[in-house]
Amino acid sequence: MKSTWFFLLLACSLTCALDQEFVDEFLEKMQEFGAQCAEETDATSDDIAELIARKLPPSTHEGKCMIFCMQKKFNMMKENGGIDRAGAIAALKPLQKADPELHQKVLKIFVTCGMRVKPSPDPCDTATELALCGKKEAEAIGLEDALLT
Repeated sequence: MKSTWFFLLLACSLTCALDQEFVDEFLEKMQEFGAQCAEETDATSDDIAELIARKLPPSTHEGKCMIFCMQKKFNMMKENGGIDRAGAIAALKPLQKADPELHQKVLKIFVTCGMRVKPSPDPCDTATELALCGKKEAEAIGLEDALLT
């Protein structure tokens, strides 16, 4: 489920550059939250497979809602579909300690996408647009090869 969350996808996918304790803790959270979100959204195994394969946008509404759910679990989005800026900054603290340079890049992506993506009436669509923006911005600053391979 690394791709379910536009922002921490960046950190998670660069695990080779991060210390093992950070990676292990992050992946543990991803698994825990992923299981919770699959149940909460009624996502199918096909929905989850698409997300693991980094297919954006997901082909189903449930897949999109998995992204929203993961963003909520990581305090990146609020229940009402708005961006949780304070929650996102707090969520990035461990990354700041693990890799300050990567933290700055990820923070820049978060700020850029937070300003660019307009809220949709359906928060699952907003979350998906944030994920798409995050992927595009990562590619634009040269993180794409490390992130998506």
